Amino acid sequence: MASYARNWDHFVREGVGMAGISVDLIANNHAMVEKLLLPFHLLSDPEGRVIKEWSVWTDAGGGIARPAIFAIRRDGTIGWRYVGRDFADRPTDDELFNSIRGEV
Repeated sequence: MASYARNWDHFVREGVGMAGISVDLIANNHAMVEKLLLPFHLLSDPEGRVIKEWSVWTDAGGGIARPAIFAIRRDGTIGWRYVGRDFADRPTDDELFNSIRGEV
């Protein structure tokens, strides 16, 4: 997320909006937004409803969300998605920028 914050101007130029979703409580998400100076919202889904519906929930480690990125088109459909195997498996910024170009 910190990388996305550092590259926020690039996202804006591409016409990309962003929000994060986690199972953490609102207060924890707020603290993370402040700590990382995130220019986008970090939403709380403590019961994992959205995370499960979007098929990024895993029972490993007592139940967690795998890191995932969804490019949502203006019409509400998913144009691109990336679901990591574990917390360290994420696309590079260049992979993300190249994948979302034309999908928003």
